Amino acid sequence: MKMSMQKKIILFFICLVTLPILIIYMLVSNIFIKSTQKDMTTIYAANIREVGKNIDVILGSALDLSIYPLMEQNFKAFLTASVQSSNYKKIKKNAGDILLSMPYGYTSGIHGVSITNMAQDSLKTNINTKLTSSDMNEAGRLNGSPYWDYSKSGLRNGYLYLTRLLKNPSNISQHIGYVKLSISCNKIQSSILQNQQDNQTSYFIIAKDDRYIIRSDNNNYLENQRTSLTYHRLSRLAASKKGSTIIDGHIVSAYPLGRTDFIIYSITKPEVLSAVKHSFYLNMAIIFIIVLIFSLLLSIAFSKIIMTPLERLGHYMKSISNEDFTVRYPVKGSDEISVMAEHFNNMAERLNFLYTEVYMGELKLKQSQLDILQNQINPHFLYNTLDTIYWMSRMGDNENVSIMVSNMSRMMRLTLAPKTNDKIQLSQELEHLSCYINIQKIRYGKKVTFELQYGEEITGEYVLSFLLQPLVENALVHGLSNCLKGTVKINIYEQEDTIYYEVSNDGEPINEEEIDNILNAADKSMKGFALRNINERIKLKYGDNYSLTCYREAEFSVFKIVQPKEAIHYDKDTNCG
Repeated sequence: MKMSMQKKIILFFICLVTLPILIIYMLVSNIFIKSTQKDMTTIYAANIREVGKNIDVILGSALDLSIYPLMEQNFKAFLTASVQSSNYKKIKKNAGDILLSMPYGYTSGIHGVSITNMAQDSLKTNINTKLTSSDMNEAGRLNGSPYWDYSKSGLRNGYLYLTRLLKNPSNISQHIGYVKLSISCNKIQSSILQNQQDNQTSYFIIAKDDRYIIRSDNNNYLENQRTSLTYHRLSRLAASKKGSTIIDGHIVSAYPLGRTDFIIYSITKPEVLSAVKHSFYLNMAIIFIIVLIFSLLLSIAFSKIIMTPLERLGHYMKSISNEDFTVRYPVKGSDEISVMAEHFNNMAERLNFLYTEVYMGELKLKQSQLDILQNQINPHFLYNTLDTIYWMSRMGDNENVSIMVSNMSRMMRLTLAPKTNDKIQLSQELEHLSCYINIQKIRYGKKVTFELQYGEEITGEYVLSFLLQPLVENALVHGLSNCLKGTVKINIYEQEDTIYYEVSNDGEPINEEEIDNILNAADKSMKGFALRNINERIKLKYGDNYSLTCYREAEFSVFKIVQPKEAIHYDKDTNCG
């Protein structure tokens, strides 16, 4: 026997109210405990994050300071100078004077720094930073990565040591010395205690080999939990979204210390909140009876209100299925049925439009593909430039930082300016390229020479936007990256109704077959992304007769773009310099 929709709605309302209340009635105690535990773990997870971020500041300062000698000219001179040179003593004295004014102090937890060249001649500010053969061996094994020595961190007034092998920034295969820093464990302990959640909470910092660097154990939790709280288990907890859990009745919260392999975690066993639940059960029983009666009355009324318009709407949907897209449901009011009817009308109108406007839809799809490719290109350069600006600002090169920021700002203004299409003036394309070249001249100095040639008569032409800069960047990154010196030539010219871009470099020769495979590969991997993106944009806009090609000409690798001329012209406006 089939049940009508009205009876189904009544039965549904009864089950909807009765079953959840019965389940809640049986499980309320467990839910109450789980909710309390969740709130407590959230509180302690927030606390360990706050404590961990303060420790991150101390360890991050040490890591930053360990690469400072590579950026300071006097230190670099001391590390690279020969001890037999006539001015070696002067170089060492200048470096020693700078060492005394380096940006560290007791407030950051760094108590000493030593800098040692490959001749094992040292500059140091504290006797406890003497470089040992073990330090050199471990730092050399890590090949420039930081080596942490926490063998003395558990002693009274103990220290955590950081040693790093220094490489010549101009020739990373050349080792030029070592830097060693001592970090006060008392300072780390003090930072932890300043943010301690309560007296029942203990804090620990553990290394990857399960050795403890810092112990702030007020309740002897460590002895009870040593076997279960391994580094591997804590690292998974720290990487989880919650960052806190309950193990054997204890709340354990973990946080990964950034830029290191260390993990800080806390253990606590707060007093469990208890409450009398009898009144809650009584109130729930009363509410259950009232809601059950109300649901019976409401289900009957609701079934009548909703069924009539739904049946009518079903009739109109059947018309749509028979390809009658002209039907419209009369909308009255603003309730859910009316909203559904309005959506139905919108769907019918849209289907009618799509049914009659297929050709226009195909054109819009093609333009959407072009927009997607353009949006992928726009931010490509930003990520490569910010790092250079950061390091130059760290080294105090304010003039060049100002030039780079000004040019990058101009580039971003051009790139992010509202556009009605993907075409711009050639003068704007040249402005965008000039800003990029100005930035690269600062980065590469005399290592790279740029030559730009174009005719003034074509600067007002309307061209596809931002194609030159990715090609020049490709020449720098893939052509000249392994060369001591090189040249990048950009030649722009016209022949009849066609505009040509030629970007060439005299660096590492290209593999024409490999480039051809990248441009025509079905696999959209990141390798060759910029070149493939340019080629796809040109083909989507102008068809297969226009594209990006490459070839060898004498000692130069040449990338060539061909695109048709437009009839629209604009005045020049180039403001980068």
